[in-house]
This record gives sequence, structure tokens and C-alpha cells, in this order.
Amino acid sequence: MADARYVFPAAVEGMLKGLGPLATAEFKAHLKAKGLDVDHVPPAIPMAVWTPYLRAAATFCWPEVPEEEAMRLLALHFIRGWQNTAMGSAMSVMLRLLGPARTLTRLDRAFRTSDNFTRATTELVGTNEALVTINEVQGSPPYWVGILQGGLEVLGRTGEVTVHSVALPSATVRVIWAD
Repeated sequence: MADARYVFPAAVEGMLKGLGPLATAEFKAHLKAKGLDVDHVPPAIPMAVWTPYLRAAATFCWPEVPEEEAMRLLALHFIRGWQNTAMGSAMSVMLRLLGPARTLTRLDRAFRTSDNFTRATTELVGTNEALVTINEVQGSPPYWVGILQGGLEVLGRTGEVTVHSVALPSATVRVIWAD
């Protein structure tokens, strides 16, 4: 049976916007050589090929750091780029009003704009602390640390995001934020 997990064009758009000046013609040619033409993104990209594209993008942009750190940086920039999309800009205003706890409990819905398979559950373990379990981290829990670090930026909060536990394909990330 074919894998029915797909990433949508919004993920590519967010990545490119987030990378800003790092998304050079050379970068785009690098991804195209790997099979992803960012100028002609298909309506759905199978997760099995998307994950290698992410790794290729991360290591191209940050060749001087270990791959896991490059993946975290890519995710952080992805959220920064998402915030500059039409949907991201509108959602960012709403999320700031909701605050961290309510936003984290709604992550499952938020991920629907980028793919059809990522699920998240949030357990609030303190006034300013949560454990977020992501069902499919595509082999890179640090990527999700970057996603949630970017989320704190969107919310205008400082805090700490760390990997709490890993049981691939899922992982749990601890998020602690300041008021």
C-alpha cells in the first residue's frame, strides 16, 4: 500500500520565506538536483521524499554545524517564514491573543496547513510548562524543537524548548515559557 502521508506547498513556501537571503538560486538548484523544483511545487509531496529535502536544505544552508542543529535552525527559520505568509501573519495575531497554553493545545489543527499526517497532543504540566508529543518527527526531534522555538517567537515569549523523550517515529518536547 502506498504511503498516504503528504506535505503541502505551504511548507515549501514557509521554508523559502523563512530562509530569506539563504534561499539563493544556488540553493534552489541544489534542491532541484535532489528532485524538488521549488518554482513548480506539486500539490502534494510524499513524506518519504520530503524528509530528505529538509535534510538537504538544512545542511546546504548550515554546512558548518551538525545536521541536527542545522535541522533545528531550518525549522526555526520555517516558522519565521510562515509568520510572513498571508495565513501565518493573520494567525500570529490570533495566537498572541490566545497565549502559549491555549496555542499549544491547538497545535494539532495548526499542522494541517503543512501536511496531512502530523498530530500533536499537549499536556500542560505547570502554569508555564507543557509537554508536546508529536506523532511523526521524521527522524529529527531537533527540527520540532526549532518549530516550537519559533512558536514562542510568534507569541512574543522567551523560554526553553528541549527534547524530553524520543520513541521514533514520535517524540515529546518540553516547552517552558516566561510570562
